[in-house]
Amino acid sequence: MVRGWQELAGILLPLGGLATAPAALAQNGEPILMPPPADDFSAVTTRAAANKLVRQGRLVKVDYFPRELGGPEDPNNIGYITPEAMIERELTIRVLYLFLRDDLIDHLEVVPEYKGKSVVPARIRYLSRHSREGSGGKPYERVVEVW
Repeated sequence: MVRGWQELAGILLPLGGLATAPAALAQNGEPILMPPPADDFSAVTTRAAANKLVRQGRLVKVDYFPRELGGPEDPNNIGYITPEAMIERELTIRVLYLFLRDDLIDHLEVVPEYKGKSVVPARIRYLSRHSREGSGGKPYERVVEVW
């Protein structure tokens, strides 16, 4: 399970997915991975404003409840997240898909959490479990930080 940005980067760096910050080195000479600067999306209070940021590449339009896992095709299921959060979201979906395939989960709850009146969630919680006791699956929670 990927727990944070540094672990995610550790997985993606061998694949060429992320770069290190220039001149950021630990005392042992190893590169220090620096997360991208956090944007403040508190002023993005309409879908029109969010769609403008999508066109600029600062946000990505997604289905909150992933269609890959049975999410509905519904306007209320559409949200906006940063490209960095999209990477974590995709990894989370892959893990959840494997749990579903192996019958370790049969219930998923997706909870976007907002700050103020922004239409861009600050984070998205993925909570999964299996309704059958003794299924071998344990509850799994993953929080994707957006901003």
